[in-house]
Amino acid sequence: MKLTHSTTLPELGVSHNPEIKKKVFIGSGEIPQLMMFGSAVFTPGQFVELHKHDTMFEVFYIQKGQAEFVVNNQKILVQPGDCITIEPGEIHAQSNPFQENVEWLYFGIATD
Repeated sequence: MKLTHSTTLPELGVSHNPEIKKKVFIGSGEIPQLMMFGSAVFTPGQFVELHKHDTMFEVFYIQKGQAEFVVNNQKILVQPGDCITIEPGEIHAQSNPFQENVEWLYFGIATD
């Protein structure tokens, strides 16, 4: 059993843009195939450039605010209560062009 309190976790920079902060509840190697489970906050104007993961699903659950995802050249607006799954190999980016923070929970699952 592992209990994690979000208030005790350090804020880390996300790998694609270190200015965007995340908290990692479960890290790589703690649960087989789970690459990470955490939360992230994008302040207005922050973004992650187009990228892909060849061997990982990424799932995002929007808790607060709005964000724009681009997945395979398709722009998608997400808002609280939305869940978006990015499949392995899909080219994607995330941004917050809005006036308030966007917060989400997310995790990655390895396919190999």
